Amino acid sequence: MQLVDEAIQAGARQARACDVLGISTRTLERWRTEGLEDQRRGPAQLPEHVLTAQEKQRAVELANTPEFRDLPPEQIVARLADQGQYICSERSLDRLLHC
Repeated sequence: MQLVDEAIQAGARQARACDVLGISTRTLERWRTEGLEDQRRGPAQLPEHVLTAQEKQRAVELANTPEFRDLPPEQIVARLADQGQYICSERSLDRLLHC
């Protein structure tokens, strides 16, 4: 609620601030009325296909090799598939390279 209040003080509309935080304005109003805090807990467990730290590191290192460094993730994944290798999806590689 503090983030919404700060955004409103800075000139944002409450609805837009709630959208950015991923809550509805109705939820915010209920929390305020009932004196509650953010009770979202996120997923109970991570998906099974989440990349490990070693897999992430390997994908980034491979993408930065001279062979692949100037290619977009789509072409990297396609070329590796042609070689019979799969490190991660195009979208996962794109996310890793933007971090």
